[in-house]
Amino acid sequence: MSDAPVIVCRELAKTYRDFWGRRRFPALRGIDLEVARGDSFALLGPNGSGKTTTLRLLLGLLRPTSGEVQLFGRSPTDAAARRHVGFLPERSSLQGFLSCSETLTLHARLQGVPRAERTERIGGLLERVDLLDAAKRRVHELSHGMRRRLALAVALIGAPQLLVLDEPTAGMDPLVREGVLALFREHVEKGGTLVVTSHLLGDISGIAERAALLAAGRVVRSGRLDDLLRREGLRDIRIRGGPEIDAIVAEAVRGAGGELESAGPARATIEELFLETYRAMDDATDEGDAVRGTGSP
Repeated sequence: MSDAPVIVCRELAKTYRDFWGRRRFPALRGIDLEVARGDSFALLGPNGSGKTTTLRLLLGLLRPTSGEVQLFGRSPTDAAARRHVGFLPERSSLQGFLSCSETLTLHARLQGVPRAERTERIGGLLERVDLLDAAKRRVHELSHGMRRRLALAVALIGAPQLLVLDEPTAGMDPLVREGVLALFREHVEKGGTLVVTSHLLGDISGIAERAALLAAGRVVRSGRLDDLLRREGLRDIRIRGGPEIDAIVAEAVRGAGGELESAGPARATIEELFLETYRAMDDATDEGDAVRGTGSP
């Protein structure tokens, strides 16, 4: 397998036209990007910064005004390149009259998945996105979050080398999102490549190693995500103990020539609180079932 980059952008620009065909809105202003095989890469930026336009250009869904984009060393409109891509758009269009399993069967056939592999692959994906119990339900009966998870399974059904995700966990609760993020990490661990955009920065830090920050259609910063997040001159230290330890720590820090900016109880994020609470409830239920002899064998 070639070691050439999966994605290459050189001076990539896109200007949208108005109703009269006049160039009015420059969405991208000449960006340079390169994503290596096995990389996990995030595009970050506020609304209107050019993230979704970049993804559409990478996939050949839009044509650039100028510049060059390559996908697996080919034009992104080349069927041979797009065959290796799984795409989860921000807004997915699924056939409402099909069931979840029928939807995946349809896309498995379109992706050329051998008949002998379809049943096992479809069942495995439905289980991983927590839709196994909804396999026979029609798409129009599903909640927004369930449809989102089904769309993710569609993106994965062809076992793509490159997975492109636009706001992949939008509408998912933290319990489901944790499992979905694990799917993304597994994709990269198995040698796949990941490109993702998301407003949920906690999700990005859990799956992406490299990132580019876009603003007004330009790349303003790029590099390893850990390096971009590091704040020189500041240290994060977590110490187990009560309030009485704050003064001891402050004195030690001053003695080393530093300054303790703040001290107080560690706080969980809202998502951590949510997950800890529901995991404790599940553990209590399992323990109660075991005492009553009704737990699973």
